[in-house]
Amino acid sequence: MRFLRPAAAVVALLLIAGTGAALYLQDRGGVPSFRAQACALPREWLVRTQRGYHEPRSGQIAILPVTPAYMASGGQGWSHSGPWPYLQDVPLVAYGPKIIRPAVIDRPVTLADLAPTTAALMGFGGLRGVEGRVLREVAGSGERPALILTIIWDGGGWNTLDQWPDAWPNLRRMMERGALYRRATVGSSPSVTPAVHSTIGTGLFPKDHAITGVPVRDEAGVVVDAFLEGESSRFLIAPTVGELWDEANENRARIGLLGYEPWHLGMIGKGAEKPGGDRDHAVWVDHETSEWKTNPAHYELPPSVAAADGLEEDVRRLDAADGEIDRAWGDLEILDIPDRLEETPAFVHYHGRALRRMIAREGYGADRVTDLLYTNFKQIDRVGHYFNMASDQVRQNLVASDRELGRTLAFLDEEVGRGNYVVFLTADHGQQPDQDAIDGYGINPRELEADIDREFGPITRAAWPTEVFLLEDEMEARGVQIADVARFLGGYRLIENTGDPAVKVAGKGVFDPTDRLFDLAIPASLLPRITCSGGDPSARR
Repeated sequence: MRFLRPAAAVVALLLIAGTGAALYLQDRGGVPSFRAQACALPREWLVRTQRGYHEPRSGQIAILPVTPAYMASGGQGWSHSGPWPYLQDVPLVAYGPKIIRPAVIDRPVTLADLAPTTAALMGFGGLRGVEGRVLREVAGSGERPALILTIIWDGGGWNTLDQWPDAWPNLRRMMERGALYRRATVGSSPSVTPAVHSTIGTGLFPKDHAITGVPVRDEAGVVVDAFLEGESSRFLIAPTVGELWDEANENRARIGLLGYEPWHLGMIGKGAEKPGGDRDHAVWVDHETSEWKTNPAHYELPPSVAAADGLEEDVRRLDAADGEIDRAWGDLEILDIPDRLEETPAFVHYHGRALRRMIAREGYGADRVTDLLYTNFKQIDRVGHYFNMASDQVRQNLVASDRELGRTLAFLDEEVGRGNYVVFLTADHGQQPDQDAIDGYGINPRELEADIDREFGPITRAAWPTEVFLLEDEMEARGVQIADVARFLGGYRLIENTGDPAVKVAGKGVFDPTDRLFDLAIPASLLPRITCSGGDPSARR
């Protein structure tokens, strides 16, 4: 197993992320051709980037910063979108007493393999034409569980676990007693929640299921939320295994989601929005009240979850943990602010209880038709964005998530019965370390957008970590081509993004102000057509 000391996580990240990509481009003359940029990337980086592109939804320009620069938030904060191993490497373990034999598997797998494996566990042959493959070590027993529960630790990739190796003893025991895939990866980039959860649900990558990121372009080219904040899942163009299984059983299967955002809906699908579908259970958090909610036009809010209580008691325990009742989590006075309260271990415990209550009172695993339930524990990721993966806030939420995992496994033994359930646990991505900890540079996206507009006029809609969205009507009026903007970004230098030339990168000393910031800056529409020596990289795992 890969259990690194906390300090080793940063070292490992630098060794992995630096492999195959020069930190400095010595030739600062011309910009390499678009194909040359793509083919200079390690093959897996290009494959993941290609899998993440869907023309109607993706940004018009695909970008990848030079390692270890990354797109930050206004020059600060931490992103987690990219094809690099430290973001792509995730735990994947399947646990099912009397069903799954303990094993450690070193074969490369991706999260697209979860949907076909779920189908195989149920003996269901209706999931066809997907890119994922059946995990034979999991689905080989022939036993059909009454319940398959898939748990996502959002942001709980291997580099987060390695940062805090003593924080997850229950997951460690689950790994020892289940099937652990040590070389599991997300498999596509952008490595962000809506895209990856849709891959988990469909067995396809974004190029085929069309949920490419947090923002997507709609039919008019406007950048919108991928799931329209829960009002619609219409951008998801592929069926989930849950939808197909439900249809095959005349909607008698229980299909459910207990999550944090509508971004997790890609795991279960469209509910009643899909012709022939029913109002599956789908729950997420109302950030104004911290109460559970749904879109009743397409989904059902289970009565058991709507009536869940105990959050205030969870908050009281967290408040008292430091010996002082002050409505604060340590130094953070956030316990009276709903959308900040949700970042805390108190909400993790509230979520865990609501999950178990949902299973017991809504009858998950109670009959012969296999039920599918998906859940996302968001707090590890959320505080990682605010405080960084090396923060004590991440550690505390990891500890809380692990405690709820232990409680849930014990509950399943009693409520559903050993031999009647399977649990998958994975993560949707790793996390970006603090830029100072790795001598990195956080690219300021607002400055980048301003520089594009200074060069070409007001043509930029938004710059995200791995893609740039442009205003094509404005470009047409000004005679600007997408390739023009891509070439500009290909030559974009550090000095253009910051006034401070003394920026250190990966311990190599001063990052020269004239160094380029992007390894890749090409029209995204080229991605499906790019081939490099050795054949088409998109055809390889």
